[in-house]
Amino acid sequence: MIRVLSDLHLGHSATRIKEVAQLAPLLDGCEQIVFAGDVWQERKTGHARASEMFAELQEVVGERGVFLRGNHDPRTEQGLAWLAEKRVIVTHGDAVYRDATPWSREMPAHREEVREIVGRFDESDPQACSDRAQEIALALTPIPFWKLPAPFNFFASALWPPSRPFEMIRVWRGMGDECHRFLSRVAPESAVLICGHFHQAGIWEKEGRLVINTGSFMRGSKPWCVDLEDDWMTAREVTKDGHFFRVGKIIGRWKLGGL
Repeated sequence: MIRVLSDLHLGHSATRIKEVAQLAPLLDGCEQIVFAGDVWQERKTGHARASEMFAELQEVVGERGVFLRGNHDPRTEQGLAWLAEKRVIVTHGDAVYRDATPWSREMPAHREEVREIVGRFDESDPQACSDRAQEIALALTPIPFWKLPAPFNFFASALWPPSRPFEMIRVWRGMGDECHRFLSRVAPESAVLICGHFHQAGIWEKEGRLVINTGSFMRGSKPWCVDLEDDWMTAREVTKDGHFFRVGKIIGRWKLGGL
């Protein structure tokens, strides 16, 4: 069985994962685990344990782990994965949007630089879209943020700069359609796109094609996983049972040969 997870954000103060051991039930029994970006806080300051937790996760999963990069861990080498004989493409959702992370706090200060980057990449090539997102992520130098007590830090982060919440709402409202356009444009032979990045788990079906967002492990969001076994694909909730994260109820199940 292949399992897809995303947006663990190891080391972030707002992630619900405080120890890698909490993930053990999600990793057991998997032949391969694809982590679709934002696995750890590579670039943010003030999260000293991030690299330690990521190294521990790599050791736990060993050769079973496939790590894809996201905007928070852009130096990860691999940007996308093809599964089920290319019927399924997995990538972090920043490859979907031309400007990768339009709601980013750093975007207003780098908008011209981002436009220049966008102009250099082929929008019809999935690898180019992933590489474009990587370059944008590396260009958006993290801005130190005010240190405020909870929950004020959460609200301040979500509301500053003022354009940030509006961009979030705009992207959330249109991400299903945008992901479908991306799938048709860069992978016309594929039937399924699995991504993270948007922190809003969901399924969007259109003209026999599926987009599945696996949410995130951050507070305020819900994580999902997607399993591929034989010719079947299953989307499931991930729940927290005491100390551990476990597979929860089935959200959807599809025969890949029928897509």
